[in-house]
Amino acid sequence: MIIKKIKSGESKKGQNNLRWWILGLLVFAMIISYIDRGNISMAIPVISDLFGLDARDKGYIFSAFLLGYALMQIPSGILVDRLGIKWTYAISYLVWCFIAASFGVSTALWHLLVLRVMLGATESISGPAGNAYVAAHFEEDKRGFASGLLVSGSKIGPAVGAVIAGLLIDSYGWRLLFILCGLVPLIWLVPWLLLYRKQERESKNTSDQEETVKIETKAEEKITLMQLIQNRKTWGIFSGYFFYGYVWFLYISWLPSYLYEVLGFSIKETGWWAGFAYGCLALVVIISGYAADSLIRKGYSTTKVRKRFIITGFLFGSLILPVPFIHNPVYAMVMVVITISGMGLATANTWAITQSVALPGTIGTLAGIQNFGATFGGFIAPLLTGFLIKATGSYTPAFVLAGLCMLAGIACYHFLIGKVEPMKINTKN
Repeated sequence: MIIKKIKSGESKKGQNNLRWWILGLLVFAMIISYIDRGNISMAIPVISDLFGLDARDKGYIFSAFLLGYALMQIPSGILVDRLGIKWTYAISYLVWCFIAASFGVSTALWHLLVLRVMLGATESISGPAGNAYVAAHFEEDKRGFASGLLVSGSKIGPAVGAVIAGLLIDSYGWRLLFILCGLVPLIWLVPWLLLYRKQERESKNTSDQEETVKIETKAEEKITLMQLIQNRKTWGIFSGYFFYGYVWFLYISWLPSYLYEVLGFSIKETGWWAGFAYGCLALVVIISGYAADSLIRKGYSTTKVRKRFIITGFLFGSLILPVPFIHNPVYAMVMVVITISGMGLATANTWAITQSVALPGTIGTLAGIQNFGATFGGFIAPLLTGFLIKATGSYTPAFVLAGLCMLAGIACYHFLIGKVEPMKINTKN
């Protein structure tokens, strides 16, 4: 790990300002990634006839993204730990934008499947790199808020994306949606490279300092992937986020179809309702991260604060259980909004726990493991949901299973994580 010193209050202030700007860029990139991956969910209801899709085919398309995303999570984390954040993120971002635009010229089901796998593989960098940056540049009592901002991108993206997609599809068709959302965001690369270069330059100019800050995460400690996997905290993080990911990816994959096909909303109304639900979730993610940090600064136990927020969020998530039994569309949608937004109480705190228990030089890898858990659950969710809908003609079994997953996630975080403190791993063996 590279360590630099801070010379003066002015230099430290400059570093602090830069870290927030760069975090903002990471949030924006997260928003873009979730718009790109979520556009297919909005387009599916109107392209099903063109591509001859049934519920099972839709499940394949949704899960294809998560196949590439899951397979590359741990490799992406290792790359971040070894090569740093700046160029690994920039190159991945450049490639995923062109892939996202390519959906607009696809003409066959297999095109969609291949592009979804490729998009997932390239977007896999966002979780490990973002969390590595937060762990390197933010203190323990600020990580909940910083993580909340970072993860809010994954909620703002679907919120903004659903509204934009609904309007663009309704007015101009689905192909232009993919092309614009893929190519326009390429401008992000300019401020990313400029600000990151400025931070690197300032860190080099402050070498005779009193305080130290972590500038970049690179693996120097000889902690192997196998040692991480054998730790109980890793399994708690992996399994807990597996259940969270199952439910979350069920929503971003199938919620638009549920609103359109079952509740009877138009494609425009579907976009607005889905966007509202995800927007509420994003707001709760940020507020809950800040609230948890505030309690920790006041002296409350980090372990109790983080875990209680997570357990409460998962309990809200379990409220999806009664949704399929509510026949009034508006009432059902209100319950969906409460359920989805309530999950935000857990989101930032799950990542804050990961950052706190990770040993130096392992945060990218551990974040990759956590995201792999979520993505593995997310890979299963769209496929299984598609099979359940095709077999039963109803969303009820899928939603009931999602509620049970939330309850299982509570057990994982409560019993396996233990105290929120750095892992104890013997590196001499």
